[in-house]
Formats: sequence, C-alpha cells, structure tokens
Amino acid sequence: MMKHFLAEAKRIVCDAGMMAKEILPPSRVLRPKKHGGPVTEGDIRVEKYVICELKKQFPDHGFDSEERGQENTDAECVWILDPIDGTGYYVRDVPLYSVSLALERNKELVLGVVYMPELDRIYCAIAGQCATMNDRKIHCSDEVHLSQASIFLEIPSGTSSTAEQQWALEKMSTLIQKVYRVRIMGVGSLGLCFCATGGFDAYVNLGTMWKRHDIAAGQVIVREAGGEFSYLGKRGRNIVAGPAALCSEIQELINL
Repeated sequence: MMKHFLAEAKRIVCDAGMMAKEILPPSRVLRPKKHGGPVTEGDIRVEKYVICELKKQFPDHGFDSEERGQENTDAECVWILDPIDGTGYYVRDVPLYSVSLALERNKELVLGVVYMPELDRIYCAIAGQCATMNDRKIHCSDEVHLSQASIFLEIPSGTSSTAEQQWALEKMSTLIQKVYRVRIMGVGSLGLCFCATGGFDAYVNLGTMWKRHDIAAGQVIVREAGGEFSYLGKRGRNIVAGPAALCSEIQELINL
C-alpha cells in the first residue's frame, strides 16, 4: 500500500513541479501571506492540481494545504502539502524552491516527497525504509566534530518579535564561533533534504513561525536517511536535525 502511495505522490509532485516551472517568468503575485511573503498564481494552480489528483486516487483521504487549509483531517490518511516552498525565490526566478508533500497516517508521518523542478531532483522516503534522491539511496553526514560541521540555519523573519530576533541572533553568534560554516537560505524542505544527503551536516531552525507544510516531508526524509529530527525549545518551536551525535552537541551548545 505505501509503495502505491509513494508512486502516486511522486508522479503528482513531479507533474506539479513542471507546472510551476512553466508558469515562470513571472508567476503573478496574487496577495501577501499573513506572515509575509507572496502567494502566487503558481502556488494556487499547483495546489489545486495536487489536491485534485490525490482526490482522484484517494477519495477518502484528508488534506492540510498551506494556502487552501484543511479538509477531512479526521481521516486515517491526511496529505500535507506546501505547493511551493521558497515562493520568495520562485517569484524572482531563483531555482531554490520545491513542491513538498507528506502523508500522515493515524497522526504519524509515514511518507515524504520533495521535488526541485529546476534541478530535477526528487527526494523520497517511507517510514521504516530508506530515503532516496532520484532513486539513489541517501544518508546523513557522518561528521561528529562540531568544528568541521556545515550547518543549514533558519532564523526569524522581520515579522517576528524583537525578542525572538535577538534570541536567535545570540544563538547564531554562538554557532558561528564553534562550527565550520553557517548558511542561511530560508527553505525548510530543501534544508532538510540537503541534510539528508550529507550536503549539510545538520539543520537548525531558530525561528518560531515555520509551518508543518514546510517541514513534514523533510522530516520523514531526514529520519529515513539515518538522522534525528527533534522539536526543541519553548513549546517545541525550534528544530535540530541531522546525525545524532552532532545534534546532541548543537543542542548542548545553544542550550535548546
């Protein structure tokens, strides 16, 4: 059953990614999001396509989509969709965006698919099985030394409170002094997938305004690539993901 779910998810997400790519340039901005960033024609069309296709295949499933909201979320299976993660890049024709789709079954994340249309990379995982990129098995970094680690970092946006911004900047300063390098890109799905391939040694989210649409698929992919994924800090609003030993060092360093 899960293999069937994955096959359909891959097909639909790849088609949706090609749709998003064809809409550029530029994808018309329709309105701002509640917490900043644009909602584009690409977001709406991709979202509509993915949900319609999933409903054809799985009419009894529920949906939780970033722009459209929730539908039938009491169902056994609920699809979690971010039609375009990285919209800020998308509208500027920067190729750092994705279509991100996860499946939750009985409230547990069991499947994740993230597709980068511009690079034609698809990251996939089923809980309890391996994670792949373009059908090749991937694995998190084996790095155990913080001083040699390259960190994918997310920090609060300008719409966050001053206190949240200052707290995150203090934690970032501590990290910069102890790790090899810190990189900030602001696309959660891609950060987690890059961590799952070992391209980054760990993923650290110091923001508090992320949505599960951004990180649900990547969470499954990181875990099935041999990494940990932990919600930390106040009310679990911060995230550390990657190799267990490195995650423990990071948590201790920045006191999460």
